[in-house]
Amino acid sequence: MFKPDSSFMQEIDQWIEKNSQAFVKDLDRLVAIPSISVQGDEKYPFGKNCGDVLDEAVSLAAGYGFHVENHEYYCGSLLVKGTAKEPKRIGMYAHLDVVPLGEGWHNPPLKCTLKDGFLIGRGVGDNKGPGICALYALRYLKEHGIALKNDVLLYFGLSEETGMQDIEYFCRTQQVPDFNLVVDTNFPVCYGEKGLMRADIEREMDGNLVSFHGGSVVNVIPVKAEAVLSGVDLKEAVERLKGIDGISVEQDGADIKVSARGISRHAAFPEGSVNAVHVLAGALAKSGLVRGSAEDAMRAVESMTSDYYGVACGIPFEDSESGKLTCVGSVAHGEKGRINVSFDTRYPVTVDGREVAEGFRKQAESLGFGVTIGELSAPAYVPLDNPYIPVLSEICDHVQGRHYEPYTMGGGTYSRHLPCAIGFGPGVPDAPNPFENGHGQGHQPDECVPLQMLLKGLKTYIISLMELDRML
Repeated sequence: MFKPDSSFMQEIDQWIEKNSQAFVKDLDRLVAIPSISVQGDEKYPFGKNCGDVLDEAVSLAAGYGFHVENHEYYCGSLLVKGTAKEPKRIGMYAHLDVVPLGEGWHNPPLKCTLKDGFLIGRGVGDNKGPGICALYALRYLKEHGIALKNDVLLYFGLSEETGMQDIEYFCRTQQVPDFNLVVDTNFPVCYGEKGLMRADIEREMDGNLVSFHGGSVVNVIPVKAEAVLSGVDLKEAVERLKGIDGISVEQDGADIKVSARGISRHAAFPEGSVNAVHVLAGALAKSGLVRGSAEDAMRAVESMTSDYYGVACGIPFEDSESGKLTCVGSVAHGEKGRINVSFDTRYPVTVDGREVAEGFRKQAESLGFGVTIGELSAPAYVPLDNPYIPVLSEICDHVQGRHYEPYTMGGGTYSRHLPCAIGFGPGVPDAPNPFENGHGQGHQPDECVPLQMLLKGLKTYIISLMELDRML
């Protein structure tokens, strides 16, 4: 059981308050870099911007006396050696890549803006802010001469949002720690993550649908989708599509463009979102404007994207441990007689991924699609009777001043690639959001987090590293 020392807690609070402005400035250095992971080259496997953000993290850590090893620009790691002759190793994991900026920001996306107690900017919550929390926890220990007996490794990843090739590379080439904390979730402890399936459906089409495009990243519900139709009168299109929420029509040269607006959220947490791909496909399917087999293709896309829980895709799985499966058709590209839709699916921790893949394939093929199953990752799960979980939960409750229950989730983090890994903050499930729906969350415009939430996370990490060191 965790027994807090009041004078030690006060000392941590004083140090955090003294260094809070530096914390924000350091985070701003990372937020300023648009580190969207892309297909790179031999030197920068995830693009120059991801290389730049790792270089900035190396420089930032060096300013506090730490060395970050650059692993061929796949990722970086900072190792603080323990004092024991045969130390075990604690891992902390953050990623410095971010999702695309998107549209509709009310604040600068590449600046860490502090407004009314909230930090606003791409990556402040997902996941550059938590990375600074972990770095500052090590900084606190170093500046106070607290030497742990076990090693602590801090990992900076560069492709978490686009397939996690970074952590796969790290696990192939480096010593993987014995117990791992992924700082990319909510407190207190995420002890299970749903399995992950990525799949593409594709079919041929003919007719007057020149193009259909929506979404850019498979784990983000798209806020915008557009289609171009030939041989259609603008007045007729406006008349047939009027009154449909989120739909607009305009002339596009000799053609017309139909646009749909949605509400974006992370694909693993679709509640409250509106999928622009579904809105657009449904509007076109019912309009009578689309000719040829493209009309049937629109009906099929509308059908496959008509709910978020796998019912329309033939995979309505759920369990008591992790709840319902989620399934989102989030990226669509149609032109030159073919349309492709990419799906992000998170399946419950007790379900066999092969059953999910087979059910999805069967349903898509019944609608005329060919199916390609890409990633099929098993769930991550650490039993609740793991001895570290209650201690870490107690520390969290102490710092937060209230109780939170350990949980499982649909989001996919580095935990699924690591042995004995849990998600560990620094978010909280009831964090306030000062923005309207569609803004303020991770992957949304005006991504924001309360500064005090991150600073409480920092405090939690300092205490937790010391307690884990004692227990290992």
